[in-house]
Amino acid sequence: MKRRIGAWESRSKGKHTQFRWFAGSPVRRFLFFLIICCILCSGCGYTIQTRANLPFETISIGTIENKTSEPKLQDRCHVALAETFSQHGYEVSSFARYRLQGEIYRFELIPTTEVNLAATQYQIVMKGSFKLVDTESGKSIPLGADSPFITYFNANTTDPLEEIMTQKELAEASAMANLAQTLVSLVTYNTPKNFASLLFKPDDIKNVEGLIDKLRDAKDPLSEYLRDQFTPDLQRKIDAYNQFDYSAKELKTALANALNSIIQNKDIFDEKRFAHVMLSDETMQLIRQNAQGGNRVKLNRILLEEAYPDELTKVQQVPEVKKTNK
Repeated sequence: MKRRIGAWESRSKGKHTQFRWFAGSPVRRFLFFLIICCILCSGCGYTIQTRANLPFETISIGTIENKTSEPKLQDRCHVALAETFSQHGYEVSSFARYRLQGEIYRFELIPTTEVNLAATQYQIVMKGSFKLVDTESGKSIPLGADSPFITYFNANTTDPLEEIMTQKELAEASAMANLAQTLVSLVTYNTPKNFASLLFKPDDIKNVEGLIDKLRDAKDPLSEYLRDQFTPDLQRKIDAYNQFDYSAKELKTALANALNSIIQNKDIFDEKRFAHVMLSDETMQLIRQNAQGGNRVKLNRILLEEAYPDELTKVQQVPEVKKTNK
């Protein structure tokens, strides 16, 4: 018995020694906390985010349309987004260059479990569609957050209606928090700086005759795919175009708009579609990463540049100029 007590005292002394080291100095406490944070972050796959790593420092939250019959979803979404952006180091300002806006178009409250014809568990399903807008250029990119956000809450058959409604509001807040977290993560980790520069301008079509010839003939899978995405009116303009046509400027604008619609809303890579194209290492890396959000737009733009190197200009991204207060 004595040996056991002595062993416990020895371990106890060690614990007290460790506690004194931890509690003795603010610097030691800070270092200990920092080490624990690094271990946890490295273990779960997250990184510590700083403002220097953000694609931009300020953001505004625009109109959130509520197209469901559930009241006040737009207000709750606005609050959840503002809080989550602030937690990630953004400044939320109505004067920011970049604006997040969108709509919530589905909200369902579904009983999933019943006892004696009384619901004891409910499911909340919420879906939305959002985009990030560069207010200076008017360009935007979609944020792939339209997957359903689902939460559950339980209800006893003896619970009063007020208690059930309270549980419903808590579950709804959880789904909204998940939606906000997903959107902020997409903006933070999947949005290149100055993403609007990724979109085609009419002058980016440097050889309109050559591009039109390829789109008109559609002899390769990619040209055939692009042509199929165009409107019938644009297809007719392409077929009727000749090199002496004075509507080249108008056609370049129409082509740029059509290509922008494709790179913003489609996953254009397909092995068979690009079998004839020699892709760069950077492009292959983006493909392997299953790029989403702004990075998907970037990937699509680069894919088209490498497929049509003589017809399309490579994007020139200019670092964002930070605004300073004088």
